[in-house]
Amino acid sequence: MQELKQNLNLKAQLSPQQIQLLNLLQTPIALIDKKIEDELEENPALEEEEELDYEENYEKNNSHRTKEPQNDYLKNISTENNKTIYTYLKEQILGLNIQESQREIIEFTIESIDESGLIKRTINAIRDDFYIINEREINEDEIRNAIKIIQSLEPAGIGCKSIQESLVYQIKRGSSKNKDLVIKIIENNFDELSKNNFQKIKKENKISDKLLKQVYNEIEKLNPYPSIGFSKNDENTNFVIPDFFVYEKNNSLKVTVNNNYRRKLAVNSFYKNLYNETKNPETKIFLKQKIEKAQWFKQAIKQREETLLGVMNNIVTIQEKYFISGNEKDLRPMKLADIAGLINVDISTVSRVTNSKYVETSFGVFLLKELFSEAFTKENGETISTKEIKITLKEIIDSEDKSNPYIDELLCELLDKNGYSIARRTVAKYRESLSIPPARLRKKIL
Repeated sequence: MQELKQNLNLKAQLSPQQIQLLNLLQTPIALIDKKIEDELEENPALEEEEELDYEENYEKNNSHRTKEPQNDYLKNISTENNKTIYTYLKEQILGLNIQESQREIIEFTIESIDESGLIKRTINAIRDDFYIINEREINEDEIRNAIKIIQSLEPAGIGCKSIQESLVYQIKRGSSKNKDLVIKIIENNFDELSKNNFQKIKKENKISDKLLKQVYNEIEKLNPYPSIGFSKNDENTNFVIPDFFVYEKNNSLKVTVNNNYRRKLAVNSFYKNLYNETKNPETKIFLKQKIEKAQWFKQAIKQREETLLGVMNNIVTIQEKYFISGNEKDLRPMKLADIAGLINVDISTVSRVTNSKYVETSFGVFLLKELFSEAFTKENGETISTKEIKITLKEIIDSEDKSNPYIDELLCELLDKNGYSIARRTVAKYRESLSIPPARLRKKIL
């Protein structure tokens, strides 16, 4: 006989409105305008209020600020070259005396260059793709010739198949005093170079410390990634737009949410009047849905701002000393749960608010997530942020003798002398989080 069982489960179901609010909380100020624009296009009952002119609007929203911040967000624009490596190379081949059919192959091959500036794809793969897209057969020699021409362009080393080959090309095109020796070492001792195994390089090439130092200095000037410094796409450079402003006023810290990029919303009065006047049931239902949705969205934008402000105010309360001094060592340990508990919201809400959001202060513009760190208790009972340990670790490594860098065990001892007693494994973890390589890869010939 089949047994029947009854289970009672409680399951939270988010409404579409709640999902939309969570999405708005996560959206940074630089993208919120697009969200509002999409909603305006979709819902005719929602409209945009008439704006003040920009200068008047800016003055109104920034009247609280006693002085211009040192790092205004309009000045925090990436200085990265906005031209892509692909555009730069194609501009160079315009001046070459080549046939149009050959130019087409070269331009197509340029598109196979990866973000490092290398062509790692096989000649056959490039040839096959050319045939599929252009419906014209070409042979392998035409691809090889295209790559050869690309490698003759600037920057030196572009279009090679590996970092090793790129470095050789750069030396060949340069004016190195020890050109033949440098090329020999790159070609035969590349693995030893990458591991800073200088003793083996010296022994195999029978060279003195002085000559090895000259070779090393020349190799160190080369660029292993020829496309570095070029934009990754053809889009315009993005502004770094802060979501929050933190400033001092009357000897206390104040917080505001950036709303200079946010549109002012209202419910369309024509739709409201039409709803009151119409007798058609279907029309009335349609208008009611649109009006309620418009009212909700307008309220959601307001709630977003209030939630953001609540989270930021509590972050500033915890990190008051840091926001005044600008010294990272003044950062207190702080987790998402700490903020969630203070304002009685879910941790996921705080995570969404702080995700991809920037804050502007008198000492710079930075991501909110940089303010969060774990706690560490020193032997004297003092609780500090792990970020303080990482700063000290970086300072120790920056000041080390690069010809004999500190191994992780020694870094442990030096940190212990500074009052931070942590395990070697933890030192390695912090070092890696700072993108600092191990001692053997930090070693240099001085």
